[in-house]
Amino acid sequence: MKDSGEHIHPQRCDERDFDIPLHYGDNKIVLMVRDPWTIFSYWEVRGDVENGVKALIRERGLTPSKSVLRVYRAAGPIDAPDLTVINEFELRDWVASWYIHVDEPGNEWIADIGIIADNGEFFCLARSNRVATPSNSMSDTVEGEWACPEELYYKIFAVSGGGEVGKSSMELREFMERYLKQWLSSGGVTSGIFSSSDLIKRRNG
Repeated sequence: MKDSGEHIHPQRCDERDFDIPLHYGDNKIVLMVRDPWTIFSYWEVRGDVENGVKALIRERGLTPSKSVLRVYRAAGPIDAPDLTVINEFELRDWVASWYIHVDEPGNEWIADIGIIADNGEFFCLARSNRVATPSNSMSDTVEGEWACPEELYYKIFAVSGGGEVGKSSMELREFMERYLKQWLSSGGVTSGIFSSSDLIKRRNG
């Protein structure tokens, strides 16, 4: 094929075409479980929704006071959950995400973004999905196929530093829960802090 001498250049795109938008026009809040003690939340509230709620507050003779993230422990059916307020965080400076720390692993959670009026009444802007944090201790249900022999359990427990505490059930439980919490918060799941090779090195060391 003859070279015509003409070169085709790829179309140049404006770098701005690849910018990630700050907003998507959604009105929602999303919860994602990180570990037994931590839930990550992010949200977007549409301006028209926020303005509508503020107008409703003023129509009732009240004044919008502050924006908050309200966290509930959830129980009961999905469509009509029984909610208990656990915590509330005041939101400032256009923050759009938050790490929620919980003290009760093994529960289910829901969160609201809303506005508190000057009389303390809460007006919801968006409600989250429902999530469950895992337990921070071993399951009481043990199936024979996956059961860990007691001797092996104590070997693993010892090389993790557990040999320094007594063997009462309360001491073991407290140590394991504390160790697991430190392990997860330090990123041990991905960093190999307690990998099989590390276990072999400790035993041979």
